[in-house]
Amino acid sequence: MEGKKIIRAVISIGLVVALITIIFVSQGHDPNNPHASIPREEWISGEKGHGFSVKNNQNPQKQCYRCHVKQDLGGKSYCQSCHDASGVDYALPD
Repeated sequence: MEGKKIIRAVISIGLVVALITIIFVSQGHDPNNPHASIPREEWISGEKGHGFSVKNNQNPQKQCYRCHVKQDLGGKSYCQSCHDASGVDYALPD
């Protein structure tokens, strides 16, 4: 009987430690931002940042643009101003 109590105590302590670890680690993650694990500077101007993703994404206006507008990360005028400055000729959806 004593051995079962020790095993139960070890399992309970292990589960509590695992729960605390999960809660601690998840505090640094924004569930609304799929890019949260990438630093902003790297995402904007890094080698595999915004330009790379847009060029290699099959449908960025469907997968990215609507979410960016919804999250208030820049609407049509914001995106178009950058496109104009870099010489990209692209009409964003409404």
